[in-house]
Amino acid sequence: MLKILADENIPFAKELFSELGDVSLKAGRTMNADDLIGVDALLVRSVTKVNQNLIGATDLKFVGTCTIGTDHLDKTYLESRGIAYSAAPGCNALGVVQYVLCALAALDRLRSPAKVAIIGCGNVGSRVWQALKNLGMDCYCIDPHLSKDNVEDLAPFEAIYDCDIICMHTPRIRDGAYPTENLLGSEQLKQLKAGALLINAGRGECIDNRALLSYLQQHSDLDVVLDVWADEPNMLPELFSLVKFGSPHIAGYSFEGKVNGTTMIFAKLAAELGKSEAWISQRIDALRKEKFGSGPALQADDLQRLLVQTYDINRDHQALAQALTELPQSFDLLRKHYPQRREFSHFSVRSADGALLKKATKLGFTNV
Repeated sequence: MLKILADENIPFAKELFSELGDVSLKAGRTMNADDLIGVDALLVRSVTKVNQNLIGATDLKFVGTCTIGTDHLDKTYLESRGIAYSAAPGCNALGVVQYVLCALAALDRLRSPAKVAIIGCGNVGSRVWQALKNLGMDCYCIDPHLSKDNVEDLAPFEAIYDCDIICMHTPRIRDGAYPTENLLGSEQLKQLKAGALLINAGRGECIDNRALLSYLQQHSDLDVVLDVWADEPNMLPELFSLVKFGSPHIAGYSFEGKVNGTTMIFAKLAAELGKSEAWISQRIDALRKEKFGSGPALQADDLQRLLVQTYDINRDHQALAQALTELPQSFDLLRKHYPQRREFSHFSVRSADGALLKKATKLGFTNV
């Protein structure tokens, strides 16, 4: 029988993947080479570095990461060994959209038109771009890998300096033509518009955290929201004290997003094992039907009040604030025990305001 080792924080991993083999669970950050003896398929999240040190002595055949990114996978090594691998691009995109919009609502940044730069317009950034554009924001997309054929609002990097809001959704890229590590450092930070809001829900290393700390210690003209931190889980507590909102890398931790990651990798592994599309769909549909359910109807008279009813970002900020003295262990514990957060699609809306209902529909709410 196929032996599968999965991160214990992958939702419904045992329940779903047991259809394919014998599933064992372990904390992702503490996985080691001994755990992989005899394992055929490895299922991870971004906290597990999958490289030669971890899998060099194994007969592993498949690696699936239930996350959008792959910077924690040594793809060159996997390819050299002929080990199939797969990620779940876009699985948590709508959860990140919710995080960004609720941060804007909590900071009263939705009431007036604004210029917004979205740095990185892949699966996640493009969804953020579309949501903000639907709300009437003037958007500038920064991504050297795209052209105006892909994104009509494509702009040069320098456009960020004229924007009121900068949202970062980039992977961590250390080299090549367009590296993103420390993409925003001292020189870039000092050129941002006075009063701007900077949100990072991509990778922590894309902002030089020490440079940001130094800037915020000397200036009060930049608001910052950080969901990701350099060298997680060893974040800088001093930096946390200077941001408007800080959270432990949970922007995409919506219930739907996490389940999407699981089902996407399940589909990939099942296909590798020769299962039919109908067989795969039947099992995924059954899981969704059982677990998703329907949500409450929300009453609101404006968009800001509607959004904060679905997610209170300050709750996560306060939870991290209380856990700072126990870092780095507390960072992972907050993620492991993160309370269920449902996306916009889980909620219906009741309002006499037709314009509000139209906006809510575009964001994925259900109108009743």
